[in-house]
Amino acid sequence: MFFLSTIRMSFSNLRANAMRTFLTMLGVIIGITSIIALLAIGQGVTDSVIDQLAGLGGNRATVSISDNTVKKGFTEGELAQFAALEGVEGVAPILTSNRVITLLPEQTNSKFDSAHSSGRRVMGVNDFYFSTYTKNAGMLYGRSISADDVHFRTNVCVLGYELWQKLYGNYSPIGETILVQNTPCTIIGVMNQLVGIDVSGNNAIIVPYTTASQALEMGLPGSFDVVIGSSRNSDEVIESIKNLCAKLLGSGSNREMYSVVNQEEILDMVLTITDLVLGMLAGIAVIALVVGGIGIMNMMLVTVSERTAEIGLRKALGARPGVILLQFLIEAIIISLFGGIIGVALGFGASYVASMLIGYTFKFNPLIAMLALLFSLAVGAIFGLLPARRAAKMNPIEALRSS
Repeated sequence: MFFLSTIRMSFSNLRANAMRTFLTMLGVIIGITSIIALLAIGQGVTDSVIDQLAGLGGNRATVSISDNTVKKGFTEGELAQFAALEGVEGVAPILTSNRVITLLPEQTNSKFDSAHSSGRRVMGVNDFYFSTYTKNAGMLYGRSISADDVHFRTNVCVLGYELWQKLYGNYSPIGETILVQNTPCTIIGVMNQLVGIDVSGNNAIIVPYTTASQALEMGLPGSFDVVIGSSRNSDEVIESIKNLCAKLLGSGSNREMYSVVNQEEILDMVLTITDLVLGMLAGIAVIALVVGGIGIMNMMLVTVSERTAEIGLRKALGARPGVILLQFLIEAIIISLFGGIIGVALGFGASYVASMLIGYTFKFNPLIAMLALLFSLAVGAIFGLLPARRAAKMNPIEALRSS
């Protein structure tokens, strides 16, 4: 009963100065909101990046030629050797370049006239690109590029979703012929819209990389991705890839002729940078929370000075110092606690809005909310202790005399 009556009295005193209480609470609200929003956004973006990388078909490594004066690119046979390594699910070479495309006069469903031509992004890929990298998107019309298309260097192409809309609107272009750098290519498919990390295929004409290499004169692929089976030890597979690179390319006296970058290394680098940035921003947010705590302390010191007569009278009537300390400490904790609750709500609200704008999946983490509330309670208790102790130690005679 005594504790409940002390809480009710504290609420009554805070309501008597509602505006000052809110302004004091504002510092805690800003600090907690910043911490919650930064942690929630950071966790959401990090989880989204991890999910998207995992959706690319397991662990990946990117093999690149560092010095193209020694070797221009990888041949089809060399790529087959990498694909045949134990633990490798497949390889995905990608050639990219801008090429002039021209729509033929008989394409009556085209949104453009027969003379229309423009420079467009052309991507040379293999069948593994569709079975692994874009498998979640699927095909809107037709089929994807097959292994036979790659092997026999057929003049076929697949349109990215956005490019298809620009050229054909809502019509199916399957069977139409399009000139890519004066090379006729038959449209065999249209992809659904890609989402995630790599969306470059949305606005591109996609052809077999062997066709791009020879007919479109885009050269040999200077890099490719290797997809490693999830059940394999990636370090062992990476070592096998490096050994094959050394065998095929060799190394110079002072520099490597190739590079093998593991997806895990890239992910670790991204996470390290993200953690550093979030840690720095969270540190700034903690400073804002400390400033809010100082605001609580200043307000409580002013309150103690204004209520000197009340403190003196209560002590003269027999109130113990511990009771006086508890009342003022509870008032400080109430300010910080309610500021923390509002800050948690605003922080997760800001994170939800950011998820809608950025595109990551919003996740409510109750552990972060609980830690933030405990932190706000600690701020109220720590910064409210000095004013509470001052009130508890006040001499009742001097307090009544100064009132």
